[in-house]
Amino acid sequence: MSKLSRLKNDWDSLAQRDALAAILTDGSKSGGKWDITEFMATGDEEIETVLRHLETIGLQPDRDGAVLDFGCGVGRLTQALARRFQSSVGIDISQEMITQANALNQYEHCRYVANATPQLPFADESFSFIYSNIVLQHVARSFAANYLREFTRVLAPGAVMVFGVQDSFAAPDLASTLTRFRHILHPRSRVRAWFKGSSGDMQMHCLPEQVVRQALGTAMIADIRHTNTAAKDFNGKLVYLEQPPRSGYVGRQYCVRKPELEISRGV
Repeated sequence: MSKLSRLKNDWDSLAQRDALAAILTDGSKSGGKWDITEFMATGDEEIETVLRHLETIGLQPDRDGAVLDFGCGVGRLTQALARRFQSSVGIDISQEMITQANALNQYEHCRYVANATPQLPFADESFSFIYSNIVLQHVARSFAANYLREFTRVLAPGAVMVFGVQDSFAAPDLASTLTRFRHILHPRSRVRAWFKGSSGDMQMHCLPEQVVRQALGTAMIADIRHTNTAAKDFNGKLVYLEQPPRSGYVGRQYCVRKPELEISRGV
């Protein structure tokens, strides 16, 4: 079984078990305790926070274009984007997540796509805005870097993308270091996957800035901010941090603009 196929099976299992708690890992909401209205409202708040931030740094996505929500889950952010853009597309590796997203969908100009391949099933320069949060951290580094290259490919010239990653792991003591190694090795998950074909567990990966920059190629990073999205109990309330956390995973948000097309001029 390929790594992406295994990841798909893991997220299908998590979605069947409790999709909302798998997406927003607030411990007080696990076991089916998320109210769907409250859950979806966090998407509105998050997108509004991001768009306000983009305005402060002088990046304005084209609201008349199409937006892509990568790793959409049940559409928490996709529908929030649909209320602000001409069309909205959510894509996820899990068919079960997409099934639930379609059941919750309220907009004709919002659609969902299941995809478990390294390539995005979209034409070049299809989107005026791409957003992804609390997603790439669950994808192995090589695949995450490839998806960043795919983001650049399907993003229109001059358009904007915003994505979050776990940049690193701050380990002030031995206990934290051992926790990090357990997340890397997933020993119990690997055993269950061997016997059952799917662990139903979340994998955690870091994507350092050097890897991000290489993957983005000529796309220009306009802004990098620390966020609270790497917290194990993230509840959808996105906060920009003045300093990175002193322990645990370090979340960073990248705001990136694709260069305009160069126009050749005759002499």
